[in-house]
Amino acid sequence: MDQIQDMNQALLESVEHLPPLPQTVRDLQRYIDEAGSNMKIDRVAEIISGDPLVTAKLLQLANSPFYGFSREITTIQQVVNLLGVTNIKNIVTADSIKGNFKVDMSPYGLDTNKFLQNCNEEAKFVSSWLLEEDKKLSYLLVPCVMLLRFGMMVFANFLIQNHKEKEFYNALKQNDFHNIVVVEDNFLGVDHISFLGFLFHRWDFDEALIESVCFANTPHSADGEIKRSAYALAIANNIFAPYNGGSPYRVNAALNLIKEAKNQGINFNMEHFIAKLPDFAKANLNKPID
Repeated sequence: MDQIQDMNQALLESVEHLPPLPQTVRDLQRYIDEAGSNMKIDRVAEIISGDPLVTAKLLQLANSPFYGFSREITTIQQVVNLLGVTNIKNIVTADSIKGNFKVDMSPYGLDTNKFLQNCNEEAKFVSSWLLEEDKKLSYLLVPCVMLLRFGMMVFANFLIQNHKEKEFYNALKQNDFHNIVVVEDNFLGVDHISFLGFLFHRWDFDEALIESVCFANTPHSADGEIKRSAYALAIANNIFAPYNGGSPYRVNAALNLIKEAKNQGINFNMEHFIAKLPDFAKANLNKPID
C-alpha cells in the first residue's frame, strides 16, 4: 500500500512537468475568467487570431466532420459565433495539449500509431453518432473525447521515466489485458479516466466536461445533464476500448448502457446508434459473448 501511495504522489508531482499550455490558450482562459458576463466575442476572436497556428488549427477543426457545418468556415469570428466561447476554449485547450505531448504506449503493449488512430476514430464516432441526435452534446464532448485516453499517455510516460514499464506490462499480460483499470489502480492508485478528470480541473476545462469525465465509469451516479454526457462517454469507451473495443462483449455492454440510460430517463436512439457503429463493432452485433 505504501508503494502505491508513493507512486501516486510521484505521479501527481510529475504533472507539474507536463508541457505548459501555449500563451494564447492561457490568455484566452484568463480573459474568459476575468471578463465573466462582460465577455465580448470580438475580443475572444482577437486573442485567437493573434496566433496563426491556433487560428489555422481551429479553422481546420471547424471544417472537419466533427461539426458537420454545411458551409466552409473561413474566419475565427464565425467559429466563435457558431460554437460558443466555452466550446472554443475547450477545443483550443484540448488541441494544444494533444499536439504538445510525446506519446509512447509501449508500457501498455500497444502500437503507438494504431493507438493514436483509434483515439481519432473515437472522436469521429462520437461526433457522427451525436451530431444529428444532440448537437449541443456533440459539441461539448468533442474536445473531451479528443483527450479521453490522455491519462493513459501520461501514465505510459511516467512508467517509462520510473523504469516500471516492463513490470506494468507483465501485470497487464497476467490479467489478459481484460481490465486495465485494476492494474492502473494497483500500480498508481488511480485509473486513467479518473486521472483525466483531475487533469481537466488543472487545465481549467469547463465544469461540465470535468464532471462528465469523473462520472464516465459510473454514469448512473451522475445528476442532471451530466448523466447524459457521462453515459455517452461510457458507451463510446466500450466501442473503442484500447484492447477489446468493439468485441461482442463490449458491443453488448454499450447496448446495455443505452438501455440503462433509458431507465434513468436518458434517451439515445438505439437504431441511430447501431447505424453509426464502425464496421468492426457492427460485425459483432448479436454474436455470442465469450
